[in-house]
Amino acid sequence: QAMIDEANTPESFKIGEKFENYVREFLFIDNYYKIIERTHNYKTNKDYVQSSMKPDFKFFDKLTKREFYVEAKFRTGTYQNKIVWCNENQLKRYLEFNKETPVFLILGMGDKPDYPDFLSLIPLTQAKYTGLFPSHAEKFEIKIDNPVSSKILWGR
Repeated sequence: QAMIDEANTPESFKIGEKFENYVREFLFIDNYYKIIERTHNYKTNKDYVQSSMKPDFKFFDKLTKREFYVEAKFRTGTYQNKIVWCNENQLKRYLEFNKETPVFLILGMGDKPDYPDFLSLIPLTQAKYTGLFPSHAEKFEIKIDNPVSSKILWGR
């Protein structure tokens, strides 16, 4: 069954799941953040779980005692000189969540979602469009494989 599930999972979902695992393992680590929620994987979501409409993660910052969401997106390149990270409906949903709880976009770029060449951590208030110019994403660049500290998260 596992082999059938793997074969039937679209490549875009496999890439997204690999990047989400990278985000949890290397960036938003247990030492700093408690995970409150995580969206379902492709196999679970075939029955369509309503909570999948939320951003990928909800975390609790152990230092500041603040909750926040993280939407993880991995892209291999640009389209018309922009990094298209979501569609209009997704953006509207994320903006609604951001009214109650801060939402951050963690954007990875490169060839491998489990080892990105570039990372950017952007507050949703600075990612108000479905496509971002690379120069804008670069303003929020973070180090690869380095855990995100509270200072990096909230200090911008």
